[in-house]
Amino acid sequence: MKTIAIQDAQPGMMITRVTQQNGPVKIQKSGLITSQTMIQGLIEMGVQEIEYDPDQTVEICLDDEQQVVSTPTQALLRGQFDSQARKADAAINEQFNRSLFLPTVNGLPAWWQRALKPVALYGLLGFGGLACGFVLAKLPVWYETIVSPAPIAQQPVAMPVPETTTGQQTSTPQQTSLNDSPVAQTEPEQTEKSEAIAQGEYTAATLPGPAAESIASESVVDENIINADPDDNVSVSPELMARFNKVLSDLEKEDSGEEPVPTQPKVTVHDDIKRIDQLPARLLTRLPTMDFSAHMYATVPRDRWVRVNGQDKTEGDWIDDRVQIVNIEAQRVILRFEGEVFAMTALTDW
Repeated sequence: MKTIAIQDAQPGMMITRVTQQNGPVKIQKSGLITSQTMIQGLIEMGVQEIEYDPDQTVEICLDDEQQVVSTPTQALLRGQFDSQARKADAAINEQFNRSLFLPTVNGLPAWWQRALKPVALYGLLGFGGLACGFVLAKLPVWYETIVSPAPIAQQPVAMPVPETTTGQQTSTPQQTSLNDSPVAQTEPEQTEKSEAIAQGEYTAATLPGPAAESIASESVVDENIINADPDDNVSVSPELMARFNKVLSDLEKEDSGEEPVPTQPKVTVHDDIKRIDQLPARLLTRLPTMDFSAHMYATVPRDRWVRVNGQDKTEGDWIDDRVQIVNIEAQRVILRFEGEVFAMTALTDW
């Protein structure tokens, strides 16, 4: 057995084993070298030294190379005119004899790439931190803006304001001016009505007796609120008229030096009425069920009410269309059943 370099090998030699090679992959090559192309292939694979058997070496007759004439189209398809492809092939020829796990020189990053990468990474981290902090700081404000309802614009409301005249003081409703408001506009007709109402009230304040009451009633009934809808019908209750007349009379008495006598509300108390347990048996057997769960007494009769059988009733109402509520007193309720008037203690049942 003889050991020679791969460059000294000749076609016809019998290779027994590869003794030295370049690269991590071990080539287990043994056999007859049939051509010079095979030797070139072993060199490109990284084989540096081989061992061959001289006794098995044979002589191989090499045929003369035939001259092959190729057309321009065939030469173009084979890439003979592509100079860029030839340069690329020449550049990768040197990579066949190197380790596959080592980077090439072309694959190493440039100096500006090594400096720019960490700077870009730190800048991205800083921008992300600032963005997260801004969002966390503004999150409560945004949440309150979404949850809280929008403010509702309040319209001006007409408020009564006392007005002082020469020698006397009268209570006249002052209307809020809407000249500066974009919602409503005062028309000439409304201005004339307001002047007429003010003149009527002033006349009612100066005239005593029934004439003042009639003039005041006419002025109050004809009064229209400026900012009200034209379709709304404004009505004045008799009780309000009575209070207005009382105020005028008190003012007249103050001017004359007399002390106004306060009037007490009229309270009706029935002392001669039977209790419910004093009714005849013929009425007790026909009385409906009555359960008083609430009792509200007031000096003004229209503000009195009771809750019986789960329903709110006032004076004059009927219970089951059979028992009428005559009067609501502080401690009891006066009822009428089939012409018989009787009393029940407040918050009791039958």
